[in-house]
Amino acid sequence: MHIREYQTWLQAYDEARGWDKIAPPHTFLHLIEEIGEVAREVEYLEGYREADNAGDARARLAAELADATTFLYKLACQCGVDLEDALKANMTKAENRFSIAFGQADTERYLARQAENLARRRKNMTKPQSFQDVIMRLDRYWADYGCLIWQPYSEKLGAGTANPATTLRVLGPEPWNVGYVEPSYRPDDGRYAENPNRMQMFIQYQVILKPDPGNPQELYLGSLEAVGINMREHDVRFVEDNWESPALGAWGLGWEVWLDGQEISQYTYFQQAGGLNLDPVAVELTYGLERIVMYLQRVRAVWDIDWDGVHTYGDVYMRPEIEHCVYNFELADVERLTQMYNLYEIEAKACMEQGLVIPAYDYILRCSHTFNVLDARGAIGVTERASYFGRMRDLTRQVARLYVGQREEMGYPSLQQQAARGKQQDRNTLPAEPESTTYSLQPTTLLLEIGTEELPVTDLSLALEQLEVAVPQMLANARLSYGSLRVVGTPRRQAVLVYELAPRQPDQTMEVQGPPAKVAFDADGHPTRAAEGFARKQGVPVEALRVVTKDAKSYVVATRTEEGRPAAKVLVEELPKLIAGLHFPRTMRWNATNVGFPRPLRWLVGLLGDRVIPLEYAGAVGGRTTRGLRPLGSPQIQLACADDYLPMMAQNQIAVDVAERRKQIRTQAGTLAATVGGRIPDDADLLDEVTNLVEHPTALLGRFEPEYLALPQDVLVTVMKKHQRYFPVVHAQSGELLPYFVAIRNGDDYNLDVVRGGKEDVLRARFADAKFFYGNDTRKPLDNFLPRLDTLTFQEQLGSMLDKSKRLEKLGSVVGQALGLDEIEQMTVRRAAHLCKADLASQLVIELTSLQGLMGREYARLSGDEEAVATAIFEHYLPRFARDALPETRPGLALGLANRLDSLVGLFAVGLAPTGSADPYHLRRDALGVVQNLIAHEIPLSLQPLLTEAAALMPVPVAEQVLASVSRFITERLRGWLRDKGFRYDVVDAVLAEQGNDPYGAYRTAAQLTVWVERDDWMDLLNAYGRCIRIVRDQTERFQFRPDVDPEPATAALWKAYQTARAQVTTPLGSDVDRLLTVLRPMIPAINRFFDDVLVMHEDRVLRENRLGLLQDIWDLSRGIVDVTRLEGF
Repeated sequence: MHIREYQTWLQAYDEARGWDKIAPPHTFLHLIEEIGEVAREVEYLEGYREADNAGDARARLAAELADATTFLYKLACQCGVDLEDALKANMTKAENRFSIAFGQADTERYLARQAENLARRRKNMTKPQSFQDVIMRLDRYWADYGCLIWQPYSEKLGAGTANPATTLRVLGPEPWNVGYVEPSYRPDDGRYAENPNRMQMFIQYQVILKPDPGNPQELYLGSLEAVGINMREHDVRFVEDNWESPALGAWGLGWEVWLDGQEISQYTYFQQAGGLNLDPVAVELTYGLERIVMYLQRVRAVWDIDWDGVHTYGDVYMRPEIEHCVYNFELADVERLTQMYNLYEIEAKACMEQGLVIPAYDYILRCSHTFNVLDARGAIGVTERASYFGRMRDLTRQVARLYVGQREEMGYPSLQQQAARGKQQDRNTLPAEPESTTYSLQPTTLLLEIGTEELPVTDLSLALEQLEVAVPQMLANARLSYGSLRVVGTPRRQAVLVYELAPRQPDQTMEVQGPPAKVAFDADGHPTRAAEGFARKQGVPVEALRVVTKDAKSYVVATRTEEGRPAAKVLVEELPKLIAGLHFPRTMRWNATNVGFPRPLRWLVGLLGDRVIPLEYAGAVGGRTTRGLRPLGSPQIQLACADDYLPMMAQNQIAVDVAERRKQIRTQAGTLAATVGGRIPDDADLLDEVTNLVEHPTALLGRFEPEYLALPQDVLVTVMKKHQRYFPVVHAQSGELLPYFVAIRNGDDYNLDVVRGGKEDVLRARFADAKFFYGNDTRKPLDNFLPRLDTLTFQEQLGSMLDKSKRLEKLGSVVGQALGLDEIEQMTVRRAAHLCKADLASQLVIELTSLQGLMGREYARLSGDEEAVATAIFEHYLPRFARDALPETRPGLALGLANRLDSLVGLFAVGLAPTGSADPYHLRRDALGVVQNLIAHEIPLSLQPLLTEAAALMPVPVAEQVLASVSRFITERLRGWLRDKGFRYDVVDAVLAEQGNDPYGAYRTAAQLTVWVERDDWMDLLNAYGRCIRIVRDQTERFQFRPDVDPEPATAALWKAYQTARAQVTTPLGSDVDRLLTVLRPMIPAINRFFDDVLVMHEDRVLRENRLGLLQDIWDLSRGIVDVTRLEGF
């Protein structure tokens, strides 16, 4: 094939797919990426790097050379260059430059220089960058971008965020781009340099981009490339992380950034700082330098990091680390530190009184560090913690307002500088395609793709669920018919495909009511000005008006036909509304539109057939360009038409269908586990979470050292599942944990051994931490952790976790008595209540909070407590999540009920009831746990007395309306649970009206009533009993029936039937709906005879009230069991 022939074919190929519209700069970027791929394959081929499948290196090199050549030809086509002519000219130039006379000596010198350069490059390539190299490369990268390179601050900070270059500079409207290194101090994290990666002082690199440049993720990933991390060779993941600092009055949404499973950065869109909303929003990037360099240098302890080629990190910082730990934990004087805090606070206030922002802020930072040292000394209790936080927050808010006022007085100088440079352009915005003027007249396919930065797992599910409902509603309201639709999505894209969408709306005929006929026409029947104006407004001749009569009144009406609009014109209006109508628990702002979404929306694809719908939302404009996989650099993908979407996604290895992605993960993981004689335990929640974290799942089998199997299995499994999102592998038959795991990479199998090694390293480090913490914890009995609980806050007004434990000791006994526990079981409850929160003060649970209860059980066993006590400690947390196990023992049930009722009553009392989607204390889960546990144990129990007992133990007053609110809250969770079980809404309403405080009683009654309402003779019974109720339910007065007053035989017969029924309804074991309805059935004849023969509302007051009293007694038979007035058909 001639070069010109291939170039011509390539140009035609691109034009047919609409790719010829891609600008040359974008093609050039692709060319650079491909050249990088070529360079890497050459390094593998020549042995500069170790490849996981080196035998294929030559074939891979050939493929990458072909890719690079293709993009080179594309660039030539786009720039109008004939490569064949250019290459011929180059041949001539080369022959003239290097003649045959080029001597042997010249050749040898040339080759020697090349060999020397190659050796130097190989040495540089094989030696990892030093710690200071990484810092300097980050400085250079961000300086080249346009950031000011700041310096570490002069005060001790808890994080780079506390530097005024962040905390203050993110305030106000001025642009601010900055990067800097910041040593950060957290005294409580010190481990005397005995832990490989936990220190009281660590070093961060901080970047602020204000405003959001439009492509901050790409900029961040580029910085990782700059320090030597190749995105193609690793699994880089953005995992939800919502950040908040009470002391700074600041919060934001973003991610942890994981490199092969290791958190290396935090990435946050600041929403508020100093208690002030930020506009514009600032992007914060915080690099964990030690973790990044440990990864690059492949060292397992921070102390072994190569600092500069001569010194190690340990040489520089180990001794100071040990000395600071001695001071923080042993020497620091609490009294003097408290005095220092107070003095620093006074100085901060004095500075603010004089308008001195930075000196005031310096003293706030000193307050903060002093507080951290006091906390490390164990000197901060619940009340003190809340007080200190409040004082620091107030100071920070004051200095923030002072700073903003100061900048305003200065006229916002940075705004003026920006105006002089010109407006910054959104670097993520693609040029808009010209709007189409013609669309297909045949039914066609609609594509809407919402392109975002990685959505949190739950938000992705919510988005897809809402689109499934909202799209059909939108199309119905827009009068656009269609054949079928499909909703698909990944963390970076949520897409809707509507097939056979009508090309336009049908015409709509409407009848519009106008003025009354007597106003529209005069006495002679001629139209008045009112009629003429109405006709003109409706666009019809006045002669077309008609008179209609409605409710004895006559009006004029106009029949108007509204012509249907093209689907494209309708959709350009409706699709932005569709996106805006999606609701999420927590949203963020990121650009000048101030639109809220869970994470930034970066692109939109809107196609109707092969035509673009030019919709706009949140600064993004609809087009035909989507994005490829993150590991491949998110290449632009041009879509020729909507029907190309799914094939193009598949071609680019993006699994957009959630169910298909889930199936791939389950199959791949199971296959790998089987290779080592294992299986993957069922865990639907973990599978769903991992499914929503990736776009192209590739499973890998990792291993860890068998020595870690000596740790409790719960610890290992929790670390793998909760903290790393790995699937543990258990023996296929015995179910025992094996030293293997399965992880899911977001990308293909390229360089998989490197990714596997990284994921094994991070798991090994976590297991090493767990082993260290477990060893320290088990050196003392569980009781010894109790004093530390006094420093752990449950809630500011409700006290510490120790205060809560003491309440549970008392309330647990009350609940146990209500459940009928024997004395041995009650002793178990009291002991378990005493210890149930102790593990919260253990090092392992502080580090891995999801182990609470699990480690309490383990440490209780090791401390010599009875198994029943250890089991109750664990079970009192059950259920912890959907589909979790429930407590099996009665002491565990009693303590769990006490724990939940204490939380519900206390937190409602201090005004922390859940609102909307906000439920930080998981009270909905607690209320549902009460319901589930009582029903599972089949225990009828009224909760009202127990709520009253819980209220009596609270350190704050609990009003009756608070208890009523708690009761209603639990009842609503019970209502939802019963409806989820399939009970009819009216059955649930009828049962809860009488038994809302008794979950198991309500469940049992609902089950029994469901059988009755499905019987053929049900309406006979309901109608007869309903006759008794309807006539008395509006009576406000209670009447007493006396048999000797009424002479009617029908009354006597009904009285006798009532007495028989009453005796049978109530038993020593209580009443149920089965017994009630069974004894009511024989009353039907007596009830019907009574109403046929007797006038209830007799003019004689005595007779009337006597008969009403009898009917009130009959209604009372169902009191406390079921409210039949709420049933369908009543």
